[in-house]
Amino acid sequence: MTAPRTPPPLSAHQRVASKDIGVLHDTVEPFAVGHDLHAREPDVPLDGLVNAVSVGAVTLVWVRYGGGGVIVDTPPTEGHFAMCAPIAPMGVEYRATKSRDTAGGSLVLSHDEAMRMTPDPLLGCLVIATSTGRLADHLAGQLGRRHTPPLRFHSVDGPAILPSSIVERTWRHVCDVLDHVTAEEEGQLHPLAARNLEESLLTAVLLGLPHTATERLAEAPPRAPHHLAGAIREWIEAHHDRPIGVVDIATAVGIGVRQLQTICQDQWGLTPTQLLRGVRLDHARTALIEARPGPRTVTDVAGAAGYVHMSRFAAHYRQRFGETPTQTLRRSGQLV
Repeated sequence: MTAPRTPPPLSAHQRVASKDIGVLHDTVEPFAVGHDLHAREPDVPLDGLVNAVSVGAVTLVWVRYGGGGVIVDTPPTEGHFAMCAPIAPMGVEYRATKSRDTAGGSLVLSHDEAMRMTPDPLLGCLVIATSTGRLADHLAGQLGRRHTPPLRFHSVDGPAILPSSIVERTWRHVCDVLDHVTAEEEGQLHPLAARNLEESLLTAVLLGLPHTATERLAEAPPRAPHHLAGAIREWIEAHHDRPIGVVDIATAVGIGVRQLQTICQDQWGLTPTQLLRGVRLDHARTALIEARPGPRTVTDVAGAAGYVHMSRFAAHYRQRFGETPTQTLRRSGQLV
């Protein structure tokens, strides 16, 4: 018996299925970077599929061309960032230097050199794209200051803060979350969840791929001013219901993310993410206690706390309060 195929990434966000190379190109390009397509075997019809979605300023597109496959030519990306994650080994050629390679894992498209790629016709490739400006903004939030030289990513292996596997683990997690957005939500993520996913991808890229700010990011952060602990907590309490992330908290109190991490660890023994999650769960409990039971009450409260997976919300809630959200809601209904 043939084992069932694993659904491709972003299956819940299918854009087009087509045998037309022009249709496939025009569907992919808005989510990736400028490129040209050429059929590897013009006499063999394609059997293409494109799944694509945007999360904040980051776009993700998975494409399988099928048939005889295609050759993808990309110009220099210049001020854009684009990374290919081929599901199977992919041939790569750097057009100016004529160097060739076989890519697997994470391949950053060159900022200054045209490239030619031959993705696997059946397994395809995921492309993650954004602007280097958005990445530079996220980097500034991590450092607590601007990194003056232009942010550029190296298209070949080099030193990075963490192993490149963090990038694949992160995009797979993000794709899994996106594929589990329920039909009732009409494919729309709550702004809190979308912001969290966007920042997860940006952070993984900065930590797991080599770039011109890697050394600066590896430097020890300045000593954290611990008197800001109260301001951090007050700001989170005042803004917990907005689509904020760790970078927003650090920016609001005038420090870098790494300084924020030090303060939260020393003051509460928590990461900033755990602190923010705890505040949101506390407010979620209050909302459940005050709500009237209904078919979507728990789902709505979970969404307002930034959760997409109800099982994850229930697990975090039970860990914090010793009961499930439904049990809290049921008790509150009995008191009405």
